[in-house]
Amino acid sequence: MSLETFVKENQNAFDDKSMPKAASLDFESKLKKELHQDTSKVRRLQIIRYFSVAASIALLVTFGYWYQNRQEHIEKRDNLVLALDESDTNSSRLEAIYEIEDQFANEKEDEKILNAFFKILKADSDANSKVAVIDALLKFPDNAIVRSQLIDALGNETEPLVQLKLIKSVATLREQRAKAPLKKIIEDEESLPLVKGNASALLAMLNQ
Repeated sequence: MSLETFVKENQNAFDDKSMPKAASLDFESKLKKELHQDTSKVRRLQIIRYFSVAASIALLVTFGYWYQNRQEHIEKRDNLVLALDESDTNSSRLEAIYEIEDQFANEKEDEKILNAFFKILKADSDANSKVAVIDALLKFPDNAIVRSQLIDALGNETEPLVQLKLIKSVATLREQRAKAPLKKIIEDEESLPLVKGNASALLAMLNQ
């Protein structure tokens, strides 16, 4: 029985300003019980509030840590991409390419990195840098832009070492669109016999 019900049932006794001793003891007991319940509710609310505040603080700390790491990661990427553009020597450019591969090997395609690699393929860069870039790009065989860039490079490249690397890359991708640049290499009188032989073998395979 709640305190409120008890008071209603003993209304007459309250009005007469007299109450049986047993009723008085019962009333006191119920009052203590009611107060104890209210205290318990307050404590539960305090505990819930404490854990809510603690969870919010933990979430903010975690987000702050993630955000800081993310910003450092982006800054490192931007510095490496910048190094590809501003490298004064072939060795420093090659070092930047390998560092990008090492640092970002397990990540999905990064637009800034891919565009920097495409630029090296198109530019008058050294053969070693281009070969390293081709190896890096082959990690994304399902990327349509990567495939197109490799085919375009095959049609425009004149360095034998890079041509051979591109031919092997296209063979791995089994890209049918490579037929035209392969024919161009085969018909070019300046192409080395080794390059022509590899281009002819790949063209025959694609025509099967």
